[in-house]
Amino acid sequence: MLLKAIYFITILFLFQSCAIEDDSGYTDPREKFLGTWSVSDQPGRINYTVNISKNPAQSANVLLNNFADMGGSADGLVVGSKIIIDKQAIGNDFLSSGTGTYISEKRLEFTFVLDDGIELEPRAAVFSR
Repeated sequence: MLLKAIYFITILFLFQSCAIEDDSGYTDPREKFLGTWSVSDQPGRINYTVNISKNPAQSANVLLNNFADMGGSADGLVVGSKIIIDKQAIGNDFLSSGTGTYISEKRLEFTFVLDDGIELEPRAAVFSR
């Protein structure tokens, strides 16, 4: 009987040592973009605020509320240190597309195009906090 108990305990320890541990250090790549940003938008020479949050419907996307100071939200795909905005309606009958690059925890740089249906306006904006 003692031999069976020792055998059982040995087997129990063997299975516990085979447990898979997740120490990959995975972090959500969207985290660095989240929060409220002050924007200096050129050549529009305007300043405004954009709030970036996780898109609950897409695990790799963020929502940029008040993007281009249009009042609506842009949906952006996070790929590494970039936010990619495919052509989409952003409010006030404007379409936009562009790319933002993470420079540091206090700076993002965006280049994008505003399309009002008549002309395309290239824009460059610095997001800071």
